[in-house]
Amino acid sequence: MISNRNIAYKITINFLILFFKTILFSNQEYSQYFVTRIPTQEKIVFLTFDDGPGPWTKEVLEILNKHNIKSTFFVLGELVKYRKDLLKQIYSQGHEIGIHCYEHKNFYQLQKKQSLNEVKQELIFQIEQSIKEVYDSIGIKPRYLRMPYGYYRSWMDEYLKKYNLTVINWCFGFDWQNITSAEMADKYCKNLQPGGIYLFHDGGQNRKKTVESLKIFIEYAIKNNYKFGNLKEFIK
Repeated sequence: MISNRNIAYKITINFLILFFKTILFSNQEYSQYFVTRIPTQEKIVFLTFDDGPGPWTKEVLEILNKHNIKSTFFVLGELVKYRKDLLKQIYSQGHEIGIHCYEHKNFYQLQKKQSLNEVKQELIFQIEQSIKEVYDSIGIKPRYLRMPYGYYRSWMDEYLKKYNLTVINWCFGFDWQNITSAEMADKYCKNLQPGGIYLFHDGGQNRKKTVESLKIFIEYAIKNNYKFGNLKEFIK
């Protein structure tokens, strides 16, 4: 028999999940510079990769090339500085390049310790240095930004407009969890939805499970008549 305490607990958890989802999607509704999914009922999804260029980037590229999928790589400026050839390979194969800041700083923690003006100055530094490294490597200025840990605040819109950037977050990501590749793939497959933007990683740590789950997810999506889109065709 289920106790009233357990029922109350489940209600509280469900409320909190709904609450945080409301906050997340309200940002998208009121800012033209923030996107978590593409609003469409068409069976099309989008793959994105963070924290590279890294040791697993080439394996990810091989998988994408096999299925002729074009995706978006959100790169760290400090890594681009030393892996220019790898960035050139990503770009030459038709993938979009976004920035993931220069360093993987946690702005949620930063805003607790510094004034808003100091946080703004840090954001400017992170954006400008990242753009510089990418431009020096492949001669283009990225149009998309993904903040570390998915950080976003409305005050950022001023700088997003200045640097012609759109923040691209995600509707689902799970490859940093300590679970098996099969469990990881199952999570992604169960969250397959039209217009979904999916987060994976090609850098940061050992991504063997990411690579394995990526293969399964792609095959599952194709089996269910989904296509893989390129964000630049939907976000101008």
